[in-house]
Amino acid sequence: MDCIFCKIINGEIPAHKIYEDEKTLAFLDIADDFLGHTLVIPKKHCTNLFDADEETINAVFQTVQKVAKHYTEKCFFDGVNILNANGVCAEQSVFHLHIHIIPRRAGDPFSVFPNKEKQNSDFEKLAKVLKIN
Repeated sequence: MDCIFCKIINGEIPAHKIYEDEKTLAFLDIADDFLGHTLVIPKKHCTNLFDADEETINAVFQTVQKVAKHYTEKCFFDGVNILNANGVCAEQSVFHLHIHIIPRRAGDPFSVFPNKEKQNSDFEKLAKVLKIN
């Protein structure tokens, strides 16, 4: 398998590890675009949320919570953004499930949310189409 995250898990590629347990690994993102930008991945390869089993998802999000709490309670961050992309159209670039933790400080100049005009959706119709039966 030619997955960069699997190579990190297997020790073939170095990473700056923040946390590790039997099922997950958290390490600094080499993009270095936000101070402390961290990725949390399962050690079990899965492409994204769509093919991950419940046990894997639970383990990943437990680690996300642990790292996020550590950053806000023990480090110098005031909050975090938690981001995830699933599929090419959602801008997923590495096809191994990963969750981005973007540590934030009060007053930092960054924005991670899109700034778009309202869609003027018909919520009643939209909810009927999207509802899980």
